[in-house]
Amino acid sequence: MRFIARHGGEEIPIEVERHGSAYRVRMADRWLVADVVNAGPYLRSLRLEDGTQLTLVHDRDGTMHQISLADSIIHVDITDPLSLKRKGREDELGAGGVIRALMPGRIVRVMIKKGDSVRKGASLLVLEAMKMENEIQALADGVVDQVFVEAGQTVESGTELVHLAPLDR
Repeated sequence: MRFIARHGGEEIPIEVERHGSAYRVRMADRWLVADVVNAGPYLRSLRLEDGTQLTLVHDRDGTMHQISLADSIIHVDITDPLSLKRKGREDELGAGGVIRALMPGRIVRVMIKKGDSVRKGASLLVLEAMKMENEIQALADGVVDQVFVEAGQTVESGTELVHLAPLDR
């Protein structure tokens, strides 16, 4: 899985892979193997491949993570690149427009039909991509003007899924 970590105004690309019972993690251009054990609700034991053992306290609120290690506290915002892409599109879309697939996949469910009024954040459909189900949500309040896909359909990145017209106010 790929993530973007933001700390101190800097964006750091992170990639995480399962590696036996541990994880292989790439931060920027550096790879490391780490074994993480939950030692309590917020307590984690971290063992690095060189044998270094660390204990840390981890608390999460949405995408914000607070990590306490020894006498340091680090605040990191961790998001997946797909969410960042969606956020950028939200800003572009405003009150209406075409919602497109951000990656290739298969439509699992369509929860709306033409003429439905939807609120920002409402579930429109579910797209399965890379063995994960991704809920596609309305980026703004609007009326479903057109549904371009149906359940079971395979789509490519950029395929038009739904068109939302702005609500009449």
